[in-house]
Amino acid sequence: MFILQANDQRLADAKAYLQSLPKMVHSTATNVDSIVDAEQYSLVITVITMSRGQNMTTKDQQMYNLGYLSQTVARLLQIINTDSTASFQHVKLFICNVDTQPKRFAEALDLSGHVQIVSRYQNTTAKLTTNLHEKEKDDYVYCLHAASQFTSPYYLVLEDDVLLDVNAVESVYFVMNYFDLFSATDWLFLKLYYPQKWSGYGRNVRTVVELISYSLLSGFLCASVIWLMPRCCKCRVMPVWFWFAVGVGFAPLLCVCIGRQYVESWRHYFSSTHQLVAAPGCCTQATLYPALVISDLCAHLAHVRSHAKFPVDIAVDSFAHIHGLKRYLIEPNVVKHIGLISSLSKSPSAKFFL
Repeated sequence: MFILQANDQRLADAKAYLQSLPKMVHSTATNVDSIVDAEQYSLVITVITMSRGQNMTTKDQQMYNLGYLSQTVARLLQIINTDSTASFQHVKLFICNVDTQPKRFAEALDLSGHVQIVSRYQNTTAKLTTNLHEKEKDDYVYCLHAASQFTSPYYLVLEDDVLLDVNAVESVYFVMNYFDLFSATDWLFLKLYYPQKWSGYGRNVRTVVELISYSLLSGFLCASVIWLMPRCCKCRVMPVWFWFAVGVGFAPLLCVCIGRQYVESWRHYFSSTHQLVAAPGCCTQATLYPALVISDLCAHLAHVRSHAKFPVDIAVDSFAHIHGLKRYLIEPNVVKHIGLISSLSKSPSAKFFL
């Protein structure tokens, strides 16, 4: 109930913000071939969307009319209208509608006065497949190709149920600049999201380094506090090094109990504290691609077949393995996944990812 109430509040805020914006006349492009735009953008953002209510009853549609797309687009427009990051000053945002009945997708139609919409199935000649995983992959290829019709060095591909942090663009720019990704050509993507439930401590060098760092910091803090206390204090009975050892031993236990996802959450508040790590194969909620890889990636995806054990995210990851490209993930997430219902299964049974 709390999750649905939070979603209702976000949706109300999103609608209020959208209503405050003036309506705009956008290109009437309905497919890739009809896109005509000669402008040079610093970043192109596309939101892949489809209705989640096609296989639901009217009652279910009313119950699960959660307005994810409206929330996602409103947040993006808010960021675009207020962000002053030097590298991404001219941003293009459009919706890639892959619903098989785009004229019945009311939420997307309502947003057409704020953002441009490109629909894959606007014409009935578009090829359909009964394999939902294959359709998801083909839709992804279509939207990548559609994005590439707008000239830009970078393309950010989002699903329609994610919210970028207000300072997400600033954080991405800092990380790309600090790790010299703007000039590098050996990387396939930078992911902005990875499920928190899989972001805990693992058996790797990074976990050891992080726990040791927090242990030493805790030890120094404990020792400093004790050292600053008056000598008459009972805590001073034990030597300072003892309290240093207590801090060192207590910190990793506390970190493990809390969970890495929450211990590292302090980094959200400072763009300069975000990290760049090797990305796992999972998930396509928010992915940034350099323009250099789009054409070859689309060709690769068009020639592989997706299924339950080889979905689109793994197919994309396989391209990196074949061509020896690096894959990156920004930590902590600069995107929040708000989806309760999967667009792939379209089942009215809630799937909680918050």
